[in-house]
Amino acid sequence: MMIRRKLLLVALALSPASAFAYVDPGSGMLIWQGLLAALGAVIIFVRNPIEQIKRVWRRLRSRE
Repeated sequence: MMIRRKLLLVALALSPASAFAYVDPGSGMLIWQGLLAALGAVIIFVRNPIEQIKRVWRRLRSRE
């Protein structure tokens, strides 16, 4: 843990104080699109296993 902390401090000390970068509005929309796509993927890929678990749970409860 201490090695990570020291590495982080060294990286912060060596990084420049300001970055001369430009982010245009299209880049912002690209970030939003990526975030929404990631959220949609999580919903789709998490929903299916949850439904299968619910089916198994219902099957087990109906046997009792």
